[in-house]
Amino acid sequence: MANIEKLELTIKDDAIHCEGCEGRIQTVLGKLPGVMKVAADHKTQQVSLTIDTTKTPLEEVKDKLEFAGYHTE
Repeated sequence: MANIEKLELTIKDDAIHCEGCEGRIQTVLGKLPGVMKVAADHKTQQVSLTIDTTKTPLEEVKDKLEFAGYHTE
C-alpha cells in the first residue's frame, strides 16, 4: 500500500546557489522510485517533494542529497 507524503527539507549552509543547483537536485531526486514531484528553491534553501515512502524512504532521499553535496537540517 502506498504511503504518499509531502515533505519539506531545508538545505544547510546556503548550498543551493543558483537555478543550476535547483535543476541538479530535481534531476537527482526525480530519478528515485516513488518521487512524484520535486522542487528546489535557492532563495529559501528548501526542497519540496511528493513521494511514496514505501518505494523510497526519507533516509534514502537525504543520502542522495548528501552524495550530491547538499546537507539537510
